[in-house]
Amino acid sequence: MPELWIPYGAVEALVTVQAENLGAVVDLQPERAAVEAERLAERVKGAASLFVCDASPTTSELLKELSAAILAAPQLKVYSAAPRRVETAVPELKGRIATLPPPVPAAEGGAFMAPELTEGGTKLFIATPRPDPLFGMVDARVAACLNWVARSRAEAARARKEMEPTPFEMTRSKEVADALARGITGARFLDIIPRGGKVRAVMEDAPFDALRNAFAESAVQPAKAVVVGAGGRGYDDTLSSAIRTAWYALGGARKAGTVLLMAECSEGLGSTALEMAATGRTLGDGRRRDAYVDGAEDVLYLSKLREEYDVLLLSGLPEVYAKSKLGLTTARGAGEAVVRLLSKLGKTGKMNVVTRANECRLVPA
Repeated sequence: MPELWIPYGAVEALVTVQAENLGAVVDLQPERAAVEAERLAERVKGAASLFVCDASPTTSELLKELSAAILAAPQLKVYSAAPRRVETAVPELKGRIATLPPPVPAAEGGAFMAPELTEGGTKLFIATPRPDPLFGMVDARVAACLNWVARSRAEAARARKEMEPTPFEMTRSKEVADALARGITGARFLDIIPRGGKVRAVMEDAPFDALRNAFAESAVQPAKAVVVGAGGRGYDDTLSSAIRTAWYALGGARKAGTVLLMAECSEGLGSTALEMAATGRTLGDGRRRDAYVDGAEDVLYLSKLREEYDVLLLSGLPEVYAKSKLGLTTARGAGEAVVRLLSKLGKTGKMNVVTRANECRLVPA
């Protein structure tokens, strides 16, 4: 009986499936390509500031490799929106990272940057890209804007004529974010390509197509069901992040099939719009853009998910939110989730498994 380990928060959850029920398994293994550590270290030593855009495991891995260079550069300012998370993962940098929250927007007006983004000197932005249905991909440019440019998400969302999910496609929202990123003084963007939860490569100032093509492409025949791991810590911290990251892997199931989404959601729902939906406040279907609420598109993605698939969620969210308010079927553990899934499949029904949806591009076989 095959045993599959799927990242779930900071651990891995065991999923056991009968061989006759198992379809394709997309489980990418670590694959280290050339990472020019010395060149990157020199980049760090020559920079005025370093912005850590996320707390994913691969971003932390690269920071560990660069920690000696960071500590050897006293002039270097290091910023993060969540320094404690970064310092927990990279204890070598404890006390070295300053908190830089998003700027507080005025009552009216468009997007504007934190002052630190327009100071002199070279600025390095480090992030691990992930697929996203609004931007196509959240790379270092987008992540910099979402972290430190007020109203950037709202500006990007309003730029789209429609809000249909389009992961791994260049979107108008991505173009808006890229334009905002070009306004950052002296910016260089380092994007970390993950593979099997480890650093595979680091690309500097890479265009969208180059980043997209760096993700592994997997051809999968859609089955009656798909088990989707959002990617574990750094990717499944909130329901919003899990849905957005996992969207591209949904093609592993036929329409009206069953999707088992595994996401710990240790930090809750993740957007104002989902919190409004979970507490019964009216938001609509997420398509209106004139009065944007943070994460309004999440409501659309969740609605489409429920409309097109039978969704089973394994998470740490309270059932009163996930089940009663958001309309999702829930399971209390991986064993219960698989039993429910198999009851829907029958004896010979097949399920595909994608262990790390944040790392791959699924295409029809």
